[in-house]
Amino acid sequence: MKRSIFLLSMFGASILYAQEKDSIQKEEINLQEVSITEKLPITVEKVTRKILQKKNLGQDVPSLLNSATSVTTTTDTGTGIGYSSLKIRGLNEQSINVTLNGVPLNNAESQGVFWVNMPDLASSTNSILIQRGVGTSSNGMASFGASINIESQNPSTTPFGEANVSFGNFKTQKYTVQAGTGKILNNKLSVDARFSKIDSDGYIDRSWADLISYDVTALYELNEKTKFRFQNMFGKEQTYQAWNGINQETLDKNRRYNTSGEIKNDDGEVIDFYKNQTDNYQQNHYFLSWLQDFGNNWKSNFTVHYTKGKGYYESYKNKAKLKDYKLESLGDKRTDLVKQEWLDNDFYGFNLEVENQKLNNFKVFFGLSANEYDGDHYGNVVWMKSYNWTNKSYKYYNNRSVKKQIAAYAKVLYQLNKFELFGDLQYRYVDYDAKYLPNGENISDEFRPFSDTFNFVNPKAGVNFKINPTNTLYASYGISQREPLRVDYENNGQKPKEEFLQDYEFGYKKSGRFSMSANLYYMDYRNQLVPTGRLNDVGTPIRENSGSSYRAGVEFDANYKIIPNRLNVFGNITFSQNKHKNYQEEVWDEAGNSSIKAYGKTKIALSPDVISAFGFEIFPIENVLINLTNKYVGEQYLSNTEPADGKLSSYLVSDMLIQYKPNVKGIKNLQFSFLMNNLFDVEYESNGFYYEGANYYPQAGFNILAGIGIRF
Repeated sequence: MKRSIFLLSMFGASILYAQEKDSIQKEEINLQEVSITEKLPITVEKVTRKILQKKNLGQDVPSLLNSATSVTTTTDTGTGIGYSSLKIRGLNEQSINVTLNGVPLNNAESQGVFWVNMPDLASSTNSILIQRGVGTSSNGMASFGASINIESQNPSTTPFGEANVSFGNFKTQKYTVQAGTGKILNNKLSVDARFSKIDSDGYIDRSWADLISYDVTALYELNEKTKFRFQNMFGKEQTYQAWNGINQETLDKNRRYNTSGEIKNDDGEVIDFYKNQTDNYQQNHYFLSWLQDFGNNWKSNFTVHYTKGKGYYESYKNKAKLKDYKLESLGDKRTDLVKQEWLDNDFYGFNLEVENQKLNNFKVFFGLSANEYDGDHYGNVVWMKSYNWTNKSYKYYNNRSVKKQIAAYAKVLYQLNKFELFGDLQYRYVDYDAKYLPNGENISDEFRPFSDTFNFVNPKAGVNFKINPTNTLYASYGISQREPLRVDYENNGQKPKEEFLQDYEFGYKKSGRFSMSANLYYMDYRNQLVPTGRLNDVGTPIRENSGSSYRAGVEFDANYKIIPNRLNVFGNITFSQNKHKNYQEEVWDEAGNSSIKAYGKTKIALSPDVISAFGFEIFPIENVLINLTNKYVGEQYLSNTEPADGKLSSYLVSDMLIQYKPNVKGIKNLQFSFLMNNLFDVEYESNGFYYEGANYYPQAGFNILAGIGIRF
């Protein structure tokens, strides 16, 4: 049945969450978006604020981007609230350059993006630009498969007040209030502020989330050519840990079971759960930008930024080895204990962007950025079963990481009749040093000091051929190089190598009432760091260099306004191959001797061959919208060795949104929303890993979110 529905949907009139004219489209560059978009031989999707707000009822940004081309999403809690993530072309956020107004959001050490630390980010977002492939250079780390730039909303020019409330299954609640001053102080200053509170118990047992955030943005327009913009974005989260997953046996018995926090007796039986098995973290972002028009079409944007983050994991450990905590002098070899693993970090730097889009037949862009990350990692023991432990400041490990980066780029677009020629050159310098602090050595050897320096040159080139104003062919080639993550140094027995990528793209774009794009890509990797299928003790995938590998595919999307402003249909689909050319793995025999086993050509773990989204959007009567979104993801191996018992099954999940906007005198906007997730109650798992068998992350069945929004 699933297959029939899927094939039928792909035949002609496949229907997706329909896009309005401004929902997902190509757009010219401005300094806030960092990237050249429409004019370049790259594939870009733009998700506007209007489309984000339709389904913004509490779920994180990955869930709101689930329908974009080649995108897959997952969440530890099963609901899209809490720890959530996305992939593009099978690559997770560790391979995606994510920026906010050009400032990097990727953690300098993990290179991941923790959306849970930015609750309700969508409510402060004006648009999101998604580039697939190497794309074009911007600030932040080198794009290693895709780029996402989030553009914040500028303050409103008129005063307003707004409140949004939503409720749903699993005791989900979201409260958001926003207000703006409009233009004050002789029409020079405008300020917007937002506060949000999100709570949810989660689908998985005890996977609750308690999230708070605020955002304050001020724009001061000195004159038409000089502007200053300040933004302070704060997020605080407390979530119950749910990153362990469950094995096949548990999945068959109780798919909502959570092993985190288990308290066991001497016989190994679970007798209770630790109530504070939590992740606790807060993050404060500060951005100050100076936007200047120098005349003669020269413009610049200079931004300084600072981010302060601090938090910890708290975990109950059954029969922990005291030597792992440098406490063997106490006598007992093992005891139950509670530990905290802390991260205290600072990230600061600047971005400079300069452009001239009318330099004869040229458009030129320059960028320079420098930043530094200082991160202190340490662990405390806060309780022990066998002892009256009072020294809660005791650190059983203590180390510091310092990562410095300098990047510069120059890019040009040249018009030659029907051809547009593009060139792009980026240079990145990375200095990464991690060392023990005094008495900070960890006996269990979970951390090894390291120091590395990288110099990367990443060239890109491409060409557009404009057949006519609405039809364009393009081709591009790009190189990207990237340093390993902190966990790659920690979890590998040998020093990891930097990754190298050559990306080839060839595509076609058509605009109009019927719009479409088709794209062929081949991403040739050397020493790609890929998940082995195993996790470390805080749920992070363990990765290793895979030698030679590739990701190749075809992407297709189409949008047809059957009845403008009444009925839209949309569909996108990706067919791909994601393979190691000769995968090798270190194996051990019963005697503890290791050897290298060659598996030959295997599929890259957690990389589906088919990804599709389709649906429709209809306005049956005035002020009423009905939106049906369907998402299909093909099967995926959980390990690079292609184990028969280590697969994620394919799934097709449907969501329906019903929205009503009545016209009420004195109210600018009144909106009632009713969102039915997983409409047909499909049991599926969107993520997993393979260690001593398959382990899965089940997602919620049918569930509802309902909301009311009012703006004055």
